[in-house]
Amino acid sequence: MRKFIVITAIAASALVHLAAKDPVAPVTAKTDWRQLFNGQDLKGWIENRFKYKPEWKVVDGVLIGHGGQGYLSTVEDYDDFELVVEARISDTSGGRGNSGVYFRCTPHTDKTQEFPPGYEAQLDHGDGNNPTGSIYNLGAKGAKAPKFDTLKDGEWVTMRIRAVGDHVQTWVNGKPAADCILPEKGRLMKGSILLQMHHKTGKVDFRKVEIRRLKAK
Repeated sequence: MRKFIVITAIAASALVHLAAKDPVAPVTAKTDWRQLFNGQDLKGWIENRFKYKPEWKVVDGVLIGHGGQGYLSTVEDYDDFELVVEARISDTSGGRGNSGVYFRCTPHTDKTQEFPPGYEAQLDHGDGNNPTGSIYNLGAKGAKAPKFDTLKDGEWVTMRIRAVGDHVQTWVNGKPAADCILPEKGRLMKGSILLQMHHKTGKVDFRKVEIRRLKAK
């Protein structure tokens, strides 16, 4: 019993040390990561097709979207969370890859709009106004990410999104990107996660989509 207590104390000390090194990683009871994409099929997702013939399929453990405009939406809603995706964008006609990860999306009631109300973490390496990692067109201080010149279409990129209360942060390949406070007007605090298929000739791949719920401080 004495050995167990000592080991537990050491483990707790290690957790505190890690939290001090990374102030955005809270020590909380809700730290279990959940795989939103199971590597086999679209279980847990709802497909929405907006224009042309968008198609989602799973090939060798990779979720592939191409052929048109639309999205996949989680069945569940999330409020405070941390989300990590590994994605790859490209364009079959030689244009620019473009996709995004939406979060806190409300129900899609206005079908004249391509996407429901929500926030988008941008995946577009060539967008000068909203580079990859930006919270798209939010207009808030810190919502625009720096342009990472090392990002290239056809290569995998890891994006991390953290939303706690009105505070949203993103990281791209481990580097800080957006860090902003959501504007009060129209602020959304809970909703679904969306994976975007942007345009007819665009292609997007996801090989990891995992999330953990967080408690607001």
